[in-house]
Amino acid sequence: MAWIEGARGIFRLHDSDRWCGSLIARSDVAEILHVSPSALSALPVHQVEGEDLLNELDVHRAFGAGRIPGAPPHRAGPARISFDELIVKRVIELALPGSVVEQQVPCERLRVDLALRWQGRRVFIEFVGPSHFQPDYDREPTSPLVRKSIIEERTGDECVIWPFWIQRAESNVKALFDATVRGKAAVWSTKAFFGDFTLVDAEAVIVALSERFGAVDDGIGYMYGRERTAHKPEHPVVDRIRSGRERPEKLVPKNAMRDRTFWLPATLLE
Repeated sequence: MAWIEGARGIFRLHDSDRWCGSLIARSDVAEILHVSPSALSALPVHQVEGEDLLNELDVHRAFGAGRIPGAPPHRAGPARISFDELIVKRVIELALPGSVVEQQVPCERLRVDLALRWQGRRVFIEFVGPSHFQPDYDREPTSPLVRKSIIEERTGDECVIWPFWIQRAESNVKALFDATVRGKAAVWSTKAFFGDFTLVDAEAVIVALSERFGAVDDGIGYMYGRERTAHKPEHPVVDRIRSGRERPEKLVPKNAMRDRTFWLPATLLE
């Protein structure tokens, strides 16, 4: 969550394809954490158009510190469980009724974030944040495709990498099992951009991970705007680039072979 620059937009658990953001209704947070709304009473409230909402970052910090009464464990052995992971878990359960989702599943010496069983098939899911693509505490990242290959070799089942730019949405869950589903990429408050990635093969990794969800159109620049999600804020980086305070290259992986039109939002190409 250190890669988040501010709360923007509203996320609706039961309308996740249309509502995308960082502010969440108390009832949705309570459902995700399996607690009563009163367990969240100590968290700051943000009022938007008369509605009381919680900031996802505040929930993440309180959950990680064990300050939410009745919430599930925030650790599984040495592994930390993120609030993002719990959001994805609940979105899966709502999008695929009858599915079974396990958390922090042992895989020899590894743990996998989620194991999803649905209609006789098992899929592993690893939710990956910016530190998997650029340095974090002076540690150079290793491609998440390496971990994906290890898990698949050990289990015989597919491991899908769910990167932070893939929206936590019902359509992306359905895309796990149906190649005809058109998924969505979306960012609204991240401080990590493709131009910051240090992976040698960053472009290939970004495209491969996004295509797995059917989230690549003529490009992926739409993720910064509102084109594919009805209620989503435009990312502030678009305005910074438009006003000359940031360079367009911030959104383009280093040494990318694809044209800038693939990576930039339409509003910056006009």
